[in-house]
Amino acid sequence: MNTDFINTTLKPRMALIVYSDERKNNIYLERRDIVNGRMTAGVPVSEDCIRDILSMDLKSNKMELHGTIPRNLIYADGRTGFEKFVWYQPAQKKMHYFKSSLGIPNGELYTPPLLYVVRGNQLAMYAFKGSYPNGKLYMAPFFNVASTHVCLGNAKLENISDYTYTNVIEYWEKLFWQSEFSHILENPVKSNLAVLTKRLQASQEKFPTNELIELPFTLKDFIK
Repeated sequence: MNTDFINTTLKPRMALIVYSDERKNNIYLERRDIVNGRMTAGVPVSEDCIRDILSMDLKSNKMELHGTIPRNLIYADGRTGFEKFVWYQPAQKKMHYFKSSLGIPNGELYTPPLLYVVRGNQLAMYAFKGSYPNGKLYMAPFFNVASTHVCLGNAKLENISDYTYTNVIEYWEKLFWQSEFSHILENPVKSNLAVLTKRLQASQEKFPTNELIELPFTLKDFIK
């Protein structure tokens, strides 16, 4: 997803006015450019202008949300200025990258079930128990994560060229999981995150859900 696009203020550049007789047998198109919020004098619409408008429309269609809706997508709003996406992910093994100063080698670890919430260009993540996030939510037990937001670190990705539901989800997941874990914003587990991470990496056991810290949020708070 092109986050530069969705956070850009759009300004009116041109108005098209259609004139016709009562029977609509004759039609005339007039173009009026908009300068400093005011329309200039009207001029006939040229063929080049029409081609330019059609070309702009084809480009903008790439930014219209479309495609097959993934089964794990709970909520999606692709309107400019109202962007919000909510989806979940079952417990699974994920590759974790750690900054060398942490003394934790890169490797795969099990995660608890996760809920992703994207608003505009901000990502938040939460853990939950069970197969669907319809109960209590918990802090996501990772470095770079606070109870309300995620520090996305150093991952660099190309903007999405085809604005599908699947591509939106893949973009944000890659942005998080390809970043290096570098610091603890607030300890998100009942014990110690660094110690627990090293233990889970050595044992390759599933994430112990009794370590999760409950939050005062539910799924309903994110799909209003």
